[in-house]
Amino acid sequence: MASSLSFNPNAKDILPMEVLERLRIIPLAVKKDKLCLIAHRPLTEQALVELKGLTGFEDYELQLVGDDVLRAYIGRYVDGTIFSAAA
Repeated sequence: MASSLSFNPNAKDILPMEVLERLRIIPLAVKKDKLCLIAHRPLTEQALVELKGLTGFEDYELQLVGDDVLRAYIGRYVDGTIFSAAA
């Protein structure tokens, strides 16, 4: 897995799990006025509009990862271990 990724627990409740699974994204952190995410592929315009409506953020930093890595991180996000390992 991409061990250089750092997940901030403050990002955990930014988006509902249904949105994370559907859009295949995970929030990493908030840096100033930017939401940092990981994803398997670039976000569509429709996804960006939806994220803006849900979060209020207009600027995103996107780290692309392999699909297998994203699946593993989603599992760790769901069970919360992604944040305990980030400390």
